[in-house]
Amino acid sequence: MINFLIVGTQRTGSSALGDGIGLHPQVACGWEWTLRTPPWRAIRIAEAGLRAEFGVLGSKDQVHMGERFSEQTQALGFRRLFRSSDKWLVHPAVAPALWLDRLEAHIDWLGRRPDIRVIHIVREDNLGWLRSRNVARQSGIYFGRPYPVDTLVSVDLTEAGRRIAAKDWVDQRLSSIARRNPYLAVSYDAFRRDNLPVLNRAIEFLGLDPTLLPSPELHMRAKPQSSTATQNNVRNHSELVAYLHQTGLLRSEIPMPAASR
Repeated sequence: MINFLIVGTQRTGSSALGDGIGLHPQVACGWEWTLRTPPWRAIRIAEAGLRAEFGVLGSKDQVHMGERFSEQTQALGFRRLFRSSDKWLVHPAVAPALWLDRLEAHIDWLGRRPDIRVIHIVREDNLGWLRSRNVARQSGIYFGRPYPVDTLVSVDLTEAGRRIAAKDWVDQRLSSIARRNPYLAVSYDAFRRDNLPVLNRAIEFLGLDPTLLPSPELHMRAKPQSSTATQNNVRNHSELVAYLHQTGLLRSEIPMPAASR
């Protein structure tokens, strides 16, 4: 059985990516199995889940995996995301949220499990990412449904800068996984433009035949949650763009290592 993990920061398109990969008949891709588990149990639960011992998961995850896992399954994995908190002093590495998420413990664990393949999804458009974070928080819609078109948010500039710094730090740390594990970095922005090539790369990375993947346009939640321009949802859009441009944060520049086996 091939084990894999989809990693990244929150609000980076991991749900749509996981849904798309899971369309392959030989792939069973779970949700965030350890999202609501005590931090000290997260890795133990992940290990059990990757052995197809789904009884350790929450009830909804058990039902989901019961529907997805079958005798055809050759690749089994789930999503593990990390927070981009603005609550840190001196450096994002010391954010309490990352301590609770056990970011470094997960990186160490993966180093001890070089058989686990890691797909790292990175969102480079920081303006769109900030809009997504704030609109999702205000509307209470995090996946599965489009945002209300009339939702308006104001983005705090200082908070925005600190969150982007945290996102970049988390992505940099996650990219270090490439030194010890089979690793594939994918761009959410490329996935949003054309999801099929990204899905084909991911399926090939898992060692499976991408031609068995049905048309994602027919089956997956590939559409973005918002089809409107960013300025339609952000009251202080011009001010935010100017701030991100001035601080060099308009787009991320995270190293994207090539796929490794």
